[in-house]
Amino acid sequence: MSKGYWIKQVSIESTDLFIEYIQTVIPWLLSVGGIVIAKDISQKSDLNEWDGGQLGVVVEFESRSAAQKAFDSNVFQEYIDLHGLNSDLSLSIFG
Repeated sequence: MSKGYWIKQVSIESTDLFIEYIQTVIPWLLSVGGIVIAKDISQKSDLNEWDGGQLGVVVEFESRSAAQKAFDSNVFQEYIDLHGLNSDLSLSIFG
């Protein structure tokens, strides 16, 4: 069985939301079998604190089905809805 992957990029403007996203979504991904295999963080400026920018992540799952199930989960969908990230999130699933 081939692996499944998320290629995800999200724009996060707020420092508080960025920290919450990292502290909430990454542990949740690990709990559903996702493994972060690459990440890219791009800030709008070179300040030492978050001032808005992009977070890109590649997440590996045991299968494409597992990747799709994680995306479709109520936990993930409710999180992105609650924080208004729908329009700022680009996510592709392949495998």
